[in-house]
Amino acid sequence: LHLLSRRQRQMCIRDRYGHARKVWREIRHRYPGGGMVSNISDWVAVGKIPAGTAVKFDLSGKTFTAYTDAQIKTAESDITTLGINGYLQEDILVASGNTKASGTVVYAGEIYQYMFDEEVVAILQKITTLPQIVWVQ
Repeated sequence: LHLLSRRQRQMCIRDRYGHARKVWREIRHRYPGGGMVSNISDWVAVGKIPAGTAVKFDLSGKTFTAYTDAQIKTAESDITTLGINGYLQEDILVASGNTKASGTVVYAGEIYQYMFDEEVVAILQKITTLPQIVWVQ
């Protein structure tokens, strides 16, 4: 009974704070060290930046911009202008515009497309600079 209640607690914590296991089928490569979110204010209303969010990672500055679905849809005609070079590994909770948050950016792996808006997936699949990201059913 003790192990069962511990397992239930772990499941509850994982469901509350991140669904990376549901988003990623396999993670092959990440940028070393991760980075700090540079546009946290874009995510305050949502309350979190979900795992699998498309990002532009600046390796030299160790920062990244996480793009909302609306931003991706707006850039649809030329998605390359956003400079997307990875996807967020795990959820990042956003309490306010003053939140300081970091995350890990994946640039190679298999990501479940059913977790995303179909229109956004269709746009992101056009990115040819990320051949190591595979969208799976």
